Amino acid sequence: MHYFVSEGAPRVILPIYERDDFLLEGLQDVVQKEGIETATIVSGIGSLQRANIHTFARFGFPPEEKYQTFEGALEMGSLQGSVIGSEVHAHVTFYHWDTRASMVGHLDPGTQVAYMAEVTLVEIEGVRAERFRDAVGDYRVRDLTRVAVHD
Repeated sequence: MHYFVSEGAPRVILPIYERDDFLLEGLQDVVQKEGIETATIVSGIGSLQRANIHTFARFGFPPEEKYQTFEGALEMGSLQGSVIGSEVHAHVTFYHWDTRASMVGHLDPGTQVAYMAEVTLVEIEGVRAERFRDAVGDYRVRDLTRVAVHD
């Protein structure tokens, strides 16, 4: 994996992943090396040989999550998400040639590039936030830059 960083604001980071690179781990590595606090993942395309994903399978509390691994010829048509508190949260959509099905889910560790993958991150300057679980157990995002505005 190697990456390019634009000059000026906002910073745009373009990581390029090659055969056998791990996608989520590579994204997290770029975030750490570049000191990114908050960003959006605006694009991701490429080919995968293994995709590890999870989705929620039952609405309610606690939510039930299902984990799946797909191997073979996988064409990644979309990768989107965010970086909040320097943590990557990405969703991936890909086509699995063997099953002729399109899949979508949270990108999990161990997802591996087949030939190449290109991702574009745009840093959001001046915003500091963190993910957390509230008292009920729901996921939330807390603004650390200012007092939150409520509707």
